[in-house]
Amino acid sequence: MRSVGLITIRYEDYEGDVEVVFGEPSDAEVLGVTALEILGLEVDPVSGKLKYVGHLAL
Repeated sequence: MRSVGLITIRYEDYEGDVEVVFGEPSDAEVLGVTALEILGLEVDPVSGKLKYVGHLAL
């Protein structure tokens, strides 16, 4: 069973708290779409770079 926890991630001027699953040393590192949404970011399909798109009002 894997441990889970809340971490704060920062990218440039953006910061947010994201729930993560802690992997083993041999596991791949993955930043999921949920983490990007929390920061208000998405991947631009043309440039492949992150861009700020804002947050959804729920």
